[in-house]
Amino acid sequence: MASVEEDSEEDLKSEESIGKTPEELKKELKKALEKGVEKKQVFQVIPYDMRFTFSDDWEETTDHSQFDLQMKRGNRYYCSIFGFKDIDLANDMTPEDIYELQKEDLLGKRDFTELVREEPVWEDESRKIYRELYSGELDGIKYYYYCCLVDFKEPAQGLAWVVFSGVPSWVENDVEELDQILMSAEDVGDPVDVTSADEDEG
Repeated sequence: MASVEEDSEEDLKSEESIGKTPEELKKELKKALEKGVEKKQVFQVIPYDMRFTFSDDWEETTDHSQFDLQMKRGNRYYCSIFGFKDIDLANDMTPEDIYELQKEDLLGKRDFTELVREEPVWEDESRKIYRELYSGELDGIKYYYYCCLVDFKEPAQGLAWVVFSGVPSWVENDVEELDQILMSAEDVGDPVDVTSADEDEG
C-alpha cells in the first residue's frame, strides 16, 4: 500500500503542478501530508484508570452529562461512558451482568426497541469487547444505540459501559470507526502487587 507521502507526490505530478516552483510544490506536499494525518486526542475516564482515543472532530461534553466521560461528534452522535471497578461489583455479579443491566436501563426508557445486529465478541490479550446495535424511539424520533462493554483482563481491575447514540444513518455508516474507538481503550492503572498484599496479611 502506498504511503500518504507517496500518494501526495503522485498528486503533485499531475498537470496542475506543471510550471510551479519547487517552493510551491513543497508547500502543496506539506498541506497534503497534514491532511492525510488525522489528529488524535486521548481522554481518561476518571477515576477508573482507563482511557480512550478519539479523532479531533469529537468534543467533550462530560460536564453537562451524568456520565464519567461523554463525547459529541457534531450533530451526528454521542459516545457516553460509565466506568466500573471489579471491587465495586457484588460477589455474584459478572461484567456480562453489568452489560445486560445497562442495556435494560437504556432500552427500557425507549419505545419500539429492536436488536439490529449483534457483533461477535472481540478479544485480545488485554480486553474483551461486547457489541450490539439497537434501534429505538425517544419522543417520537428514531435513534440507533450501539451498546458496548469493554472488559479489561487481569491484572487490570476495570470495565467500561459504552454507548454510541445518534442518527441511524450516521451510526450505521461509521460502525467500523466506532469500533476503532472501542479498541483504543487502554487500562492505565497500576497492577495490584499480590505478593505484597499477602505479606501484609501474614
